[in-house]
Amino acid sequence: MPIHRRFARLLAFAVLLPAPALLAAQPAAARGYEGHLRVGGRDRSYWVDLPPRYDRHRALPLVLVFHGGGGSGRLARRQTGMSELAAREGFIAVYPDGSGRFGGGRLLTWNAGSCCGYARARRIDEAAFARALLDTLQARYRVDPSRIYAAGHSNGGMMAYIVGCALGGRVAAIAVVSGELTMPECRPPRPVSVLVIHGTADDHLPFGGGVGPAAVAKHDARGVAYAVDTWRRVDACPARASVETRGSVVVTRYATCAGGASVELHAIQGGGHAWPGGRRTARFMDAPGTALQATPLIWSFFAAHPRR
Repeated sequence: MPIHRRFARLLAFAVLLPAPALLAAQPAAARGYEGHLRVGGRDRSYWVDLPPRYDRHRALPLVLVFHGGGGSGRLARRQTGMSELAAREGFIAVYPDGSGRFGGGRLLTWNAGSCCGYARARRIDEAAFARALLDTLQARYRVDPSRIYAAGHSNGGMMAYIVGCALGGRVAAIAVVSGELTMPECRPPRPVSVLVIHGTADDHLPFGGGVGPAAVAKHDARGVAYAVDTWRRVDACPARASVETRGSVVVTRYATCAGGASVELHAIQGGGHAWPGGRRTARFMDAPGTALQATPLIWSFFAAHPRR
């Protein structure tokens, strides 16, 4: 069965709120805007939330948040709660949309090479989209160029890795939740700090790699160790890491890497395929655990790792 049909069948049972309800769930103080740009002959869309105290006289951090396969930017907005945090902390939150065949922001995916769905089948150049999106955002808003970040979940986590590798000269740090590094080569022009959050019981993108028994887009996924080892080499980190256990979370940290970068893995023992501390957006997804709160953890990591 084609992947897009599998998505359709699974998401037929999903609890997906319509767009107006998603917008209403955000803080009234946030200023939200829908944007469009043309890349590679395609109309691409995204949503921007500006914090209440945004003005053109002060440059603010920018966080791109990439949705998972079958989702949308507005679902990622609801899932992560990043805009609520952005309103409090004073950064710009942006939610790009992937591509899909059905229109209306349904069943959108990202082309990560080995995955996923429509975007992969059409060989969409996601790095080109991310580059054009950053160009547009930096021209339109007052963005601090030393504090541009990217985060994502699942297929969106793959996208965050792509942004880190392909746009490492512009992005200071990335955070990947339940994602996979699919790129065979990763050579950013400068160090990029990386935060990885992954459950050891993830059966969509298994922690140790392989084909996830619950995966919608089945492929032989690379394990978390591949991503961590790759970035440790890319960032010229020391060979030895510090290891700390916080309840059911094992934190492995490579600090004092080149350019002040660091690489961290937060392995949630028994954790599944979800955004920890976030909202569940579909019934076929695992319920978010509470071993850690991914959104504030990600922002704390970003805030501590500007581009130097």
